[in-house]
Amino acid sequence: MFGFKKKERIVELASPVNGKMIDLKEVPDKVFASEMMGPGVAFISNDGKIYSPCDGELITVFPTKHAIGIKANNGAEILIHFGLDTVQLEGKGFRQVAKEGQRLKKGDLILDVDIVFLQKKGYAIETPMVITNSDEFYVKVNKLANVSTNTEVVITLEKK
Repeated sequence: MFGFKKKERIVELASPVNGKMIDLKEVPDKVFASEMMGPGVAFISNDGKIYSPCDGELITVFPTKHAIGIKANNGAEILIHFGLDTVQLEGKGFRQVAKEGQRLKKGDLILDVDIVFLQKKGYAIETPMVITNSDEFYVKVNKLANVSTNTEVVITLEKK
């Protein structure tokens, strides 16, 4: 009535990449594999593009562009971390498309990553997507293998 939008209770996260979805425990980084950052899944991108998994806001882009934070419309905070130890590249190989503070629609392109460059430099390209405020949500992870952006639901988040 006055332009206020009711917060969504349930948000379905689509795959942020085209490629393969893997269990978070398969990521060769103990912080992600042990879910210290939160529950989630990981991906191996086949084209280096990162898309928004949901409608929300791009709240953080790390200065090195290797990781982003999205706040979904239900308040869920989602961290997408492209590759492992890629912070050391200081942004080389990463092209930011969306701007911090920008409203996102599911499927909007956020980052474009040169995965060939990363792999030539010896970096793993496993890409965790975790829910950093998961204590506020019921988190249901779907088991999928090959994924495409904006199609399969990989995680369902319901506000507690």
